[in-house]
Amino acid sequence: MSLSKKLFLISISIFSYFLFVLMDSIAKYLSEYINTSQIVWGRYFFHMVLLVIIYFFMSKKINLTKNFSIQIARSLCLVSTTFMTYLAVKYNDLINFYIIFFSTPLFVSIFSYFFLKEKLSKFSILLIILSFITIIFALQPNKSFLTIYIFLPLFTSIFFALYQLFTKIVSKDKEPFVALFYTGILGTIIFSFIVFFNWQSINNINVWLILFFLGLIGYLSHFIFAYVLQSLDLSFITNFQYSQLVWASLINVYFFNDPINSSKIVGIILIILFGVLFIQNQIKNQNFLIK
Repeated sequence: MSLSKKLFLISISIFSYFLFVLMDSIAKYLSEYINTSQIVWGRYFFHMVLLVIIYFFMSKKINLTKNFSIQIARSLCLVSTTFMTYLAVKYNDLINFYIIFFSTPLFVSIFSYFFLKEKLSKFSILLIILSFITIIFALQPNKSFLTIYIFLPLFTSIFFALYQLFTKIVSKDKEPFVALFYTGILGTIIFSFIVFFNWQSINNINVWLILFFLGLIGYLSHFIFAYVLQSLDLSFITNFQYSQLVWASLINVYFFNDPINSSKIVGIILIILFGVLFIQNQIKNQNFLIK
């Protein structure tokens, strides 16, 4: 692979991570106007509308039956991640969510150790411990902080780690459209059923437009990410995932007017440092789960 192509793929992967943060920010904004299940419904419904339109213009034949059960499990994990993310950002600061969410690579490694019998070096274990300590330091938890809602980002991390386990398998098919198809259709079906029983009237046309935009960037971000995975290892791309902490910090301050204190700034720097060191060490030892 040429250097220019590699730089291009890195650039668009960073852009996809920005779009992920943008989606969560939009969901936090919409939570002031409609309920969380409607936001998730809109994200997947308009995602599916775009998929159907694009499908009719595709000349390439798509095999929707390959790895069917894995695609379903993977999609359910992502839909669950989406719902818990949107619920979490409704009740938590965006930056607090992402600080906790970045325990995801650690859960991936823990799952790989217990379920796939992959080894962790002593240095990796030390970095895992340091990362958890840093997360606690950055959040500065107190009695008012410890509510049931602060655990939602943790559950999100677990489901997203499981999503990555299944992504490892289906990425070998080099069919990003298929992965997006199952995610879109399952999310649409599940949340169409849910919102049928608790639909809240949406009279503001701007809310509909924002929901459409949410579906658009949901489709675009995951398509870019799947496209990049066809050429670059996820273990390499994960290094740039930590850019989400930067995007979340900027959006949190300038759009939601939530200040960032010194402990969070130090915590963010350390989380990024420990995370990148952890990934590089796992790659060096050839034990990183997703390749």
